[in-house]
Amino acid sequence: MPTIDLAFPNNINVSIQHNSTATTTNPDGADIIYFAPTTLNGVHNTAIIDPITGNATIVELGPVTAINGNIITVFYDVGTQLPSNGDFIMFAKNRIVNMSTLLGYFARLRIKNNSKDKAEMYSISVDITESSK
Repeated sequence: MPTIDLAFPNNINVSIQHNSTATTTNPDGADIIYFAPTTLNGVHNTAIIDPITGNATIVELGPVTAINGNIITVFYDVGTQLPSNGDFIMFAKNRIVNMSTLLGYFARLRIKNNSKDKAEMYSISVDITESSK
């Protein structure tokens, strides 16, 4: 099973999920790591831009299989382009597992009428689901 360890100098995002049995064909609960290459032929750029689409090149690396402090272990397929130092690393939540609204987040809301005219609020709603006890 080919894996790569990505070490970060700062804390990683707390919402990233891993699964030790995840593979590229069966990510099964693990978030997927992507990266945008920032070097081409040894020259450092802000991002490598596709000359046809004008978009930055994004490469899918694979699912997260382990997290140890600031080190993320990622499973990848043989032949997959690997990131280099300085590349922009990002992750996406697995849509198969995370199909509901955000979990573990909170919001603070303040509604204020700055107008001198009377205003009426029609509706405010919130979606709350207990995720565990």
